[in-house]
Amino acid sequence: MDVLSKLGIDWKLLVAQVINFLVLLWVLRKFAYRPMLEFLEKRAKHIESGLRDAKRATEKLSEIEAKEREVLEEARKESAAIVARARESAEKIADKVMAESREESERILVETRKKLEAERESVRVEMKRELVGLVLLATEKVLAEKLNRADDEVLIRKAVEKL
Repeated sequence: MDVLSKLGIDWKLLVAQVINFLVLLWVLRKFAYRPMLEFLEKRAKHIESGLRDAKRATEKLSEIEAKEREVLEEARKESAAIVARARESAEKIADKVMAESREESERILVETRKKLEAERESVRVEMKRELVGLVLLATEKVLAEKLNRADDEVLIRKAVEKL
């Protein structure tokens, strides 16, 4: 204790200051450090949780982007297949329509030829009929003239003169 006195330190004051310091340390620990440490620990856990969530979200986003690319690629393939099928179907329909058109035009051509042939036959029959009528008319005139003796003699003379 003399040593402390020689150094100018009052041991009673030193003990009081140590006790004060310990009380202050206890109070600070009880009411300031512990809540602050708990707050910092909660904050650290919250930040770690946020970082984990962000990492999971990033991974999930990567997975979603990969799935999106797969879906888009599949959709492109499917759309290309649909377009190809549509083209094939359109070509088949066009070929079918062309074939039907050819058949229809050939049918119309055949019908037209048949009608023309029937018309030609009808005209030929009509002409034959008219020719027969004309021949009959001419024969009647000739025969009518022949029945008349005076005309008959004139006709015979004309025929003889022509010879």
